[in-house]
Amino acid sequence: MLLEKGAKVYFDEDEAVVKTQDGTEVMSAVKLGKLFAIKMDYPIPETFIAQLNWKAVTFDIWHRCLAHTGADIIREMIKKSLVDSLNTYRDFKMQGQYEDYIYSKHSARPYSKNHFREKDVLKRIHVDIWGPAQTQSAGGAQYFMLMMDGFSSFRTVAFLSLKSADVTLKVFKTY
Repeated sequence: MLLEKGAKVYFDEDEAVVKTQDGTEVMSAVKLGKLFAIKMDYPIPETFIAQLNWKAVTFDIWHRCLAHTGADIIREMIKKSLVDSLNTYRDFKMQGQYEDYIYSKHSARPYSKNHFREKDVLKRIHVDIWGPAQTQSAGGAQYFMLMMDGFSSFRTVAFLSLKSADVTLKVFKTY
C-alpha cells in the first residue's frame, strides 16, 4: 500500500527506511538478526495509516476465528473491550449447530462393570485403522493404523499408503 502511494523503501546493512515521494521519512526499521523491527517513535501521516477498525462480521465468524471459543467468552470479550476491533453485527448468537457440537452432545452408554484386564504384554492388541485422508502426507500416506497393547496400554501409530491386508499384516507383525 505504501508503494502504491509513491513511497520508496531503502535498505542498507542494518536499517530500512520508508520515504514519501518528497523525501519525508515516514517509517524506519533496524535489523535484528534476519528481521527488521519497525521503530514506532514518530508520527505517521494520515495517508499511510492502515484501517484499524475492521468491518463488522457475524458472531459465527468470530467464533471460528477464535478457535471455536465459547459464545459466553466472546460476549464477555466484546462487552469488556478486551480485543481491539472485535466488531460484530446481528445477534450475539450462533446461527446454527456445527457438526462437532452435534457429535459432542451424543451420549455413550456406561462401560460394563465386568471389565477384563490383560495379564501379559502382547496377549491382546487393539487395532484401529483410519482413512483415507483427503490430503496425502508428504511420505505418501493416506491412512494410519493405531495399535495398543491391552496390558501395558503402549500405543504406536503406523502411517500407511494403502489399506490392504498385506500392508496392515506386515505392520502388525512388526509391532
